Amino acid sequence: MKKDTIKRIILFSTIILLVGSFPFFFSGCKADKYKVDYCGSKGCYSNAKDSYKAGSKVTLYFELIATDTDYSFTLDGEPVNWSYDDKKGFVIEFIMPEHDVKLECHTRNSMLPQYE
Repeated sequence: MKKDTIKRIILFSTIILLVGSFPFFFSGCKADKYKVDYCGSKGCYSNAKDSYKAGSKVTLYFELIATDTDYSFTLDGEPVNWSYDDKKGFVIEFIMPEHDVKLECHTRNSMLPQYE
């Protein structure tokens, strides 16, 4: 009889512990999401989402590449480092900050004469 009572107490305590801690398990899962403004060019990037959780790594691919054009990318006006993949094009990676961002692609035709 004592074994049954001990088992019931342990089971009851475990249930109360699990139910009581349930909200804490999910409170950390809800990170704020922030928007990316692609300046009307979202379709030029593959793997692009409208928003990302703060702190997440964002990886985008820019595939629309012309041979006579130089490309650069800025995030909130600051240069973004990029790499190149022969199959996917420019690879732009950054960590999503805790605010909405603006990603711009800057192009310059390198075949035209440059006037100062």
